[in-house]
Amino acid sequence: MALIAVSRASSFISALRWNRVAASFCSFLTASKHTAVPDSTHAGSADLQFTVFYRFPYIVPARFIQRLKIYQTGVVVTAVPPTIYYYKIGEIGLEPCVGVVAVSTLALTMLYIVANFFQRVVGLVALSRDQKLVRLSHLTFFGGRNDVIVPVDDIMPFSDSGEWTGDIFVKVRRYSTSDTLYMTLLYGRIENAEAFNQVFGIV
Repeated sequence: MALIAVSRASSFISALRWNRVAASFCSFLTASKHTAVPDSTHAGSADLQFTVFYRFPYIVPARFIQRLKIYQTGVVVTAVPPTIYYYKIGEIGLEPCVGVVAVSTLALTMLYIVANFFQRVVGLVALSRDQKLVRLSHLTFFGGRNDVIVPVDDIMPFSDSGEWTGDIFVKVRRYSTSDTLYMTLLYGRIENAEAFNQVFGIV
């Protein structure tokens, strides 16, 4: 009886959340196909035109995986309180209760690792029309798209940072902050080599 109730509640929550996943997935997929995106999030700038010169083609699947992991973790964690309750009243044994708690702990740990990784991967890099600003697009914890707009002069070239060593991921560093993002040159696609070299230096 308890398992049926938990299963129905989980199915209802999953159905509601999958609608949001589909809508967000489509919106991000549509936005990522544009090479010139209007953006007005930078203070003092309006209707800036950015042209994408670097693209990580697997950022959309990465976003889907991250959101799927969040929903999966939510369902598993939601099952913990009723499991403990039914254990206390003697409806289930100790082993199923420990199993659910262990799976929930593992899911939370994996969510932290996956989200922390995908949050730092750069999906798109674009240069403004006046070539003074760079837009770095990466994922948020919940799988949303976050655009960081910074001056070109704030980006540390790979030659200065010493990060370009031929590894799969290289660090994108800035002079004004210690925050670090990661970019893959092995699996990423450089669509405009001139703009890329202007921002990150010649690699």
